[in-house]
Amino acid sequence: MSIAARASFADRHGLLLWLAPPLAWFAVFMLLPYGLLFYYSLGSVDYMTFKPGFSAANLVRVFTGAPYLAVLLKSIKLGLITAVGATLVGFPLAFCLAFHATGRALRSAVYFLVIIPWWASYLVKAYAWKTILGSSGIINSGLMSLGLIDTPLRLLLYNQFSVALTLIYIFTPFAILSIYAQLERIPTNVIEAAKNLGATDAEVFRRIVLPLSLPGVVAGAVITFSLSFGDFVAPTLVGGPDAVMISNIVVNLLGVAFDWPMAAAIGVVVIGFALTLISIAQHLEARAAVRF
Repeated sequence: MSIAARASFADRHGLLLWLAPPLAWFAVFMLLPYGLLFYYSLGSVDYMTFKPGFSAANLVRVFTGAPYLAVLLKSIKLGLITAVGATLVGFPLAFCLAFHATGRALRSAVYFLVIIPWWASYLVKAYAWKTILGSSGIINSGLMSLGLIDTPLRLLLYNQFSVALTLIYIFTPFAILSIYAQLERIPTNVIEAAKNLGATDAEVFRRIVLPLSLPGVVAGAVITFSLSFGDFVAPTLVGGPDAVMISNIVVNLLGVAFDWPMAAAIGVVVIGFALTLISIAQHLEARAAVRF
């Protein structure tokens, strides 16, 4: 074997050694679980015993049987509301953090305020909103003390509004950091050149900042949508019968009904939907990159 061939073999061998751990991780924690999930979705349950099969009946039931399709659509709606709400709340703060928090101390302080909610437990934050929106909460107590209402408002809690509000509060930091990371990549000389050519601040924002920030906006929206779409804690704590989401159905199927194949079928549909959403987001980002 020549020296060049030996060097090439050594390079390939070294590359395989570097790739082996991530490939093994991907196979064990991604391919294997997804394969088992799809395998279980094709089976059935007989007297609380799983029976293997090759039927797509469970997948069909997700779109035809009650209440799966209605709850799935409701989860999608709440996920979209959360994504839009987190983006609308997070973009101004990310914009100020990137362009107006010029001092290092001020930027660090704002950044710290953005990430500090992550230090609190998810349950604590959800219970906090339950306390705020409750009959004896801050809102109802304040309105009653001002004489605006005589009895506590019941519409603030245990409905889709309370779930969406809680999810927006919890997942907005993901949108802020995603948008901020993209805004930081915008070259300052491009903005300065536009201003030197006579562009106003509104024109700079509309024609430069906003288009170039779209990848961060889309990425933050996808993250917040995915997290809220699969959430089951907030609907349990602050939601009601009208705010049941698809994850709550899965929990009931796995625990109470012991219908693992149906739960697996819902998981397959959710994963397929998430992959479709990510593909659409990547397509939109690619189009934005080509256009701008």
